[in-house]
Amino acid sequence: MNRNEFLRQLEQLLCDIPENERREAMEYYRNYFEDAGPEKEAQIIEELGSPQEVAASIKRNLFGEEYQDYDFVKEEKQQNAYGSSQNKTTRNVMIAVLVVLTFPLWIGLVAGIFGILIGGIAAVFSVVVAAIAIVTAFLIMGFVLCGIGMANVFTGLPAAGLILISIGMFMLAFAVLGVIVIVWTVGRILPWTLRAVVRLCKRPFQKRGAAI
Repeated sequence: MNRNEFLRQLEQLLCDIPENERREAMEYYRNYFEDAGPEKEAQIIEELGSPQEVAASIKRNLFGEEYQDYDFVKEEKQQNAYGSSQNKTTRNVMIAVLVVLTFPLWIGLVAGIFGILIGGIAAVFSVVVAAIAIVTAFLIMGFVLCGIGMANVFTGLPAAGLILISIGMFMLAFAVLGVIVIVWTVGRILPWTLRAVVRLCKRPFQKRGAAI
């Protein structure tokens, strides 16, 4: 066994004592080997005994004869976990205090955003209602002009009748196109707008839940 193997085994055997004690012990024996020099390495190992004996001696000096294999590593992890829990609680309290102190600011901002969203939705509904009214008017006028035109064709005014029928057909075509656009808008754009609003309203609460 050489110096490096001795120190490696000793450090493994001391893994169950506090880190600072382990570090001091390892530093002591490293310095002990260095002071003796490479030529006395074998002699030092013989004087010290096996790494097991040295580790047992260190533990007796630290904890006395009643020493048992206490899991200091586990205790250290539990203390770290407890400290982490305290830090998390402190952070949550600070967040809550910050929310209360900045309530007038962010509630005004939220209200403004909500008002803009409601205004946008109302504008979309207004456009849809206006479009329906225009399409309905073109549809009625188209049928009326076609009817009047057909009546003129059969009553001796075929030229005027054909003109009225053409205008009426144009209005009916425009009305059909308007119906298609309205159906597509209501079926696609309106639901997408509502979903976007819902996602936007949920986002602050989702971020808050993730942070907590």
